[in-house]
Amino acid sequence: MRTLTCLLLFSVIWASCYEPKEGCLDISATNFNAAADEDCCCEYPKLILAVNQVYDTLPFKSDSLYPDDQGHLFRIKSVLFYLSEFSLTQNSVTYQVTDTINLKTYAGADTVRQRFTDDFQLVRRSPVTYTIGTFPQDGLFNNLIMRLGLPDKAQQVVPSQAPSSHPLGVQAENLWVNQTDGYVWLQAVVVRDSMSNTVPDTLRFTKADLGNKSYGFAAQLMHQTGYDFPVILTVDYQKMFKGINWSMHDISAWKNQINSNLNTTFSVSQ
Repeated sequence: MRTLTCLLLFSVIWASCYEPKEGCLDISATNFNAAADEDCCCEYPKLILAVNQVYDTLPFKSDSLYPDDQGHLFRIKSVLFYLSEFSLTQNSVTYQVTDTINLKTYAGADTVRQRFTDDFQLVRRSPVTYTIGTFPQDGLFNNLIMRLGLPDKAQQVVPSQAPSSHPLGVQAENLWVNQTDGYVWLQAVVVRDSMSNTVPDTLRFTKADLGNKSYGFAAQLMHQTGYDFPVILTVDYQKMFKGINWSMHDISAWKNQINSNLNTTFSVSQ
């Protein structure tokens, strides 16, 4: 009897001192903890885009000389571009990131707040890895779609009212043009020869130049449960600048050629 009483007393004392352990009990989360007692604080996988920038088989380096189709040397000082509206297809169902953001937009002479899917990215030479957003759906996907540029509503964002670190905020390159033209979607700064004293040309593409450019990539992309979802986007600048006649200083012709090359410039893998 005394032994039983002691055991009961110990159980009561132990139970009163035990504190349940909080943790994430969702197996699809990146911080899943099977030892937790109370569910909380789950963090879900991110769609991660690694941008592999190359010139043919060579890694792209800013402000470097490269040969065109005829062996003529020209210099690529920099390239940057916007990406948005990412989606992936699994069994004919399309999924997007779940992150949203409220941004102030122009509405005539006034401004209003609008909610956007927050998958906007501004790709430069660095960084090389971009977090597109939260993407909890796992499994095998067979298609990725992305837009080169921005959706129409995002064209009306007020850059000075966006977070300073956001791609649609004010940028050093002055990528916002005006309320009519919106943002510069693609910008390339090039020097048409190898001479050190040649003045660079800045090629700026807006929606008026590019129209609606969405690209679909048929690729087998696996997202493992409980892990971030890595995808590689390869950008080949040899293909982007293919066929340009640098001996003719004709920026309009250069832009037209680049525009026609964009369909083969990008590829997706894992």
